[in-house]
Amino acid sequence: MSNPFVVGPSTSETVSQSLPTFTEFAWDFEKDDFIYRRDGSHEIVTGKEAIKVWVLHVLRCERYRYLAYFDDYGIELEKFIGTGPNDGQRSSELFRYVKEGLMVNPYIMDVTALQVTQEHKKITMVIHLETVYGEVEMGIEV
Repeated sequence: MSNPFVVGPSTSETVSQSLPTFTEFAWDFEKDDFIYRRDGSHEIVTGKEAIKVWVLHVLRCERYRYLAYFDDYGIELEKFIGTGPNDGQRSSELFRYVKEGLMVNPYIMDVTALQVTQEHKKITMVIHLETVYGEVEMGIEV
């Protein structure tokens, strides 16, 4: 099997032809829980919606903490929580960690920060993802 992390052409057609359809368990973002069918089995989502679910779970998982995940799954957020002032330098460092954590997914081609706001000790970031399925925007709060 070929390595999916090899750098190559970044066109959607090339990437989407070599990768299988991205699937995840469906997630209810309002209730913060899985979506189940009537028979109790998990609902499955694909494509852009699956990317959103994956991103949410990666952003919530502290990297290197759980042995169930590979070392490249999750992001290192704990170093930003309660350890110092959340200023412009820390927000750019936070974005760098977020981008590194998300770029391990071969379905994500680019991550950019659209908006970074600081309110007291909280940093809120809106990120823009370019994926093989199109563009996605998500918010992060630290």
